[in-house]
Amino acid sequence: MDGVKTGHTESAGYCLIASAKRGARRLVSVVVGSPSERLRARESQKLLNFGFQSYDGVRLFQKGQAISKLKVWKGSERELKAGVAADLYVTVPRGSADRLQAKLFSRQPLVAPLAAGERVATLRVSLEGEPLGEYPVVALENVAMAGIFRRIWDGVTLWFN
Repeated sequence: MDGVKTGHTESAGYCLIASAKRGARRLVSVVVGSPSERLRARESQKLLNFGFQSYDGVRLFQKGQAISKLKVWKGSERELKAGVAADLYVTVPRGSADRLQAKLFSRQPLVAPLAAGERVATLRVSLEGEPLGEYPVVALENVAMAGIFRRIWDGVTLWFN
């Protein structure tokens, strides 16, 4: 354990916010309403041990890793690599990582110019159909505006779609 905030009030009892790290994982426990200092420490330790033993932190994607290529309109490039701005981790019950599902929902139409780091989609992650979270997906590269003829062609195509 490497982080602690203790407290006591008549109405809340003995309280403890504790932080612990094992390897690269950090967990935080919060215990309120304990009748004694000793019990709050023991319950906090139980919570932290349970978290470390029962859950896994799973890295879904690395920063800069292309998750998908998305269609770009009126751009110097027809496609754009999209990914996450920082390593994306989710916490799941131990042994369930192989049942994770991720769906990408792109902002459409993507019209140039687009800057690296600009949000272009949302990644929805679920475990056995239950949603875990939504995460922003960004452009991993710049896409400049195309020349006049491609812009006109794409404009007409978009108008009929």
